[in-house]
Amino acid sequence: MTMMLAPPLRRSWPLRLLNCVRDTAIGTLLCLSPLGAVFALGWMTRQMRARAEAQWGGSHAHSGWVLGDSGASGWRRLCGGLADNLKVGLTTACALALLTMPFTLLWLGAWWAGWENSFNKGYEQAWVGPVVFLCGTLLALPLLAHLPLAMAHGAAEGRFAGFFEFRRVRSVAVAAGWRLPWLAVLALAFSVPVFLLRAVPVFIESIVPGFALLSDEEQSGVGSVVSTFAAAIAFVGAYWFKLRAVRIYADAAPIAAQGRAAAHWAGTRAARQTPSRRVAGQVGGALWLMIACAVWLGVALLILVGQFLNYQPALWLTHPVFFLPWAG
Repeated sequence: MTMMLAPPLRRSWPLRLLNCVRDTAIGTLLCLSPLGAVFALGWMTRQMRARAEAQWGGSHAHSGWVLGDSGASGWRRLCGGLADNLKVGLTTACALALLTMPFTLLWLGAWWAGWENSFNKGYEQAWVGPVVFLCGTLLALPLLAHLPLAMAHGAAEGRFAGFFEFRRVRSVAVAAGWRLPWLAVLALAFSVPVFLLRAVPVFIESIVPGFALLSDEEQSGVGSVVSTFAAAIAFVGAYWFKLRAVRIYADAAPIAAQGRAAAHWAGTRAARQTPSRRVAGQVGGALWLMIACAVWLGVALLILVGQFLNYQPALWLTHPVFFLPWAG
C-alpha cells in the first residue's frame, strides 16, 4: 500500500481553539482516575491513527469522546465513541504494560529491597537495591527509545501486534534519525512538571503558609486544586507527546517502507555491493539511539527522585507521559 503525504486539514482557528479547550477539560477530568485515564488513552490513540491517516492522504475524522461516527445509527451513534475509546484504551494500556513492566517491576523491586533492607539494618545486602535498579534502567533505556514510535506504529496500524513489531519500528527509527532523541527530549520536558507536582506535599507549608492549621475541608480543597492541575499537566503532556510521535512516525514510515522495498528488489548480490551505505546507516541509527537512551536516562532519574519526594508504589508502574496519563 502506497502512503501518500498530504497537507493536514485546516480548520478556522476559533473552532480549533474551542475544540482544544473542550478536549483539555474532558481529558483533565478523566485523568483524575485510573479508569478515566484509560478512556483518555484510547481517545489519544484514536487521534494518533486519524493524524497518521490524514498525513498519508486520508480523511482526518475527529475522534469523539462519546458520540460515534455520523454515519452510524442506534447505540453506535449515541455512545460509539465512548465504547471505542474504552476498547482502544484497554488494548493500548495492555500493550504498553507489556512493554514497560519488565523494567518498572525491577524498579519497584529495587525500591522495596532497598527500603526494606535499610529499615531492617541489612547492611551486608545494601548492594541489592542499587544493582537491581541499575539492571532495570539498562533494560529500560532501549525500550523507552523504542516506545514512542512503537505507540505511533501500533496506533496507525490499529493492531495490538503493531506495538511489538520491533524490526519495522527499528527501520522507522533509523529513517527518523535525529528526531528519535528529539522525542526523548520532549518526554523529559513533559515529565519535569509532572514530577515537580509530586513534590508539592513535601513543600506544602511553603506553598500554602499555615496549611497545617486549615480545616479538613480547606485542606481537601487545596488537594483537589493540586490534583486537577496535575491531571491537566498529565493529559496535555501525554497528548502532545503522542501527537509529535505520530507525526514523526508518519514522516519516517514511508521512507523506511521504500528502503525495505528497495532492499527486497535489489537482491542479495546488489546488497553485498553497497556495504558502506548499509554500515553508514547502521552507525547513524546506533548513534541516534545512544543519544536518545542518554536523554531517556534523565527520565528514569526523574522517576527515582519523584519517588524519594513522594513515594507511591503504583507510580513505579504507571507513567503519565509514555504510559497511562493518570495524575496519580
